[in-house]
Amino acid sequence: MASIYSKKGILYLKYYEEDEYGQRRNVQYSLHLKDTRENRKLARKIKTELEGELIKPNYRYLQHTITLSHAIKLFMKSKESTSKSTKRLYRTMFTHLTDVIPVKTTVNKIKKEDILRFEKYLREDLGLKQNSIASYFRHLKAFWNWLVSEKYYAENIVKRIKTEDKPIVIIPDHDLERILNYLHGKNMNQYRFVKFLQLTGMRIGEATELRWEWVNFDRRRIVLKNIKGKRVEEFPLYPKLWQFMNSFKKNSGVIFNYKNTDSLKFWRRAMNKLNMDYKMHSIRKTFATKLVDKNISIFDAMKLLRHRKVSTTIKYYTAVDLERIGNEVNNVYEIGELKRNENQEKERMKNNNDTKIYNIK
Repeated sequence: MASIYSKKGILYLKYYEEDEYGQRRNVQYSLHLKDTRENRKLARKIKTELEGELIKPNYRYLQHTITLSHAIKLFMKSKESTSKSTKRLYRTMFTHLTDVIPVKTTVNKIKKEDILRFEKYLREDLGLKQNSIASYFRHLKAFWNWLVSEKYYAENIVKRIKTEDKPIVIIPDHDLERILNYLHGKNMNQYRFVKFLQLTGMRIGEATELRWEWVNFDRRRIVLKNIKGKRVEEFPLYPKLWQFMNSFKKNSGVIFNYKNTDSLKFWRRAMNKLNMDYKMHSIRKTFATKLVDKNISIFDAMKLLRHRKVSTTIKYYTAVDLERIGNEVNNVYEIGELKRNENQEKERMKNNNDTKIYNIK
């Protein structure tokens, strides 16, 4: 009933169907899979499912009858070039999604009510916070855009969930020093990783994927891939950072042997031990705040932090400026209070002198 063939190294499905007027038509559809042994197996599974759907009287188009499980597989194939952390987010989102919507559900049968049930499941059953839900829905929306572009679905039914603005939390110098001292005495690899984040302000995903081959000690540059913007960028290997990394450099391989966030649980254990409650990402925010506090220009800070939008960097300038303005306002009131006290003291001294003169007379 259906057949698989390859065209320019890409696998296609070919089959016949009847339209609503009973006319038979030839349909050829790209699976967007490279012609490999592994993908041939996946294509045969899709073909088997298609042939099962073709015998149903309500069948119209392949794009409207693909199951959620196969749609997810094809989508993830299209995301092969994305970063590991992004893939991990998609996989986690799909795991939760299929807890609500069975994997064998055909995509065209998924309704807005199912998406609302998914949101309720994340919010009430899993107890996730607003920003976590917003992150999952951002990835779900991207998936649905793909479904629409591939004509599996007519429109995107996934709404955008707003994120909550969180205050910029920084780690004070004395607390960060306590953390580093604790890790230095406990585990040198953990100490080096946190110290590196302190000196560079890099994203955790960037640091875990960094390799020694990307560090040029002669040119004093670190080449890294921007995991958010899919860009190759450079970071200056300034003297203090150069000295720190040179103290434990190797010839090749990953610099820090941490595969993902699960392997960084030592941070939470350290927080519990030291009776603190900072996120590891706060180290990057602390680095950003220090740049601003030392009057580094907004464009230089943007380059060091590798922000794609200047508005992201401005948030740190706004926070620092508000604190500075608050201190200045406080000084105004303190100066006013001092002057008022000084005037009151002068008035009291004057009254005392007047009283002494009166008594002498």
